Amino acid sequence: MSSTLSARARLLATGGDRKTDAKDALHVAQAALFRHDLRPVVREDQTTILRLLTERRDDLVHERIRVRNRLHAVLCDLLPGGAPPVCRRTRLPP
Repeated sequence: MSSTLSARARLLATGGDRKTDAKDALHVAQAALFRHDLRPVVREDQTTILRLLTERRDDLVHERIRVRNRLHAVLCDLLPGGAPPVCRRTRLPP
């Protein structure tokens, strides 16, 4: 259900009262009872979830490398004689 539809349901039911998770859940459920054009929620299989997690991890690894390379370039510009090579750790500290 779209956030717009749930917001309208909450507004109509409460008259603009304060927003809470419990009230939102109630209003979404009530709106879903009367809307027959909503598509059902389909549970994703483990393969899809693992693929999404793997893609996110890859994105984070690439971002870490990019930031590290940028930092090294800035240090090379700022330090006389350039920056020492960036140490390569096989494991990050906790």
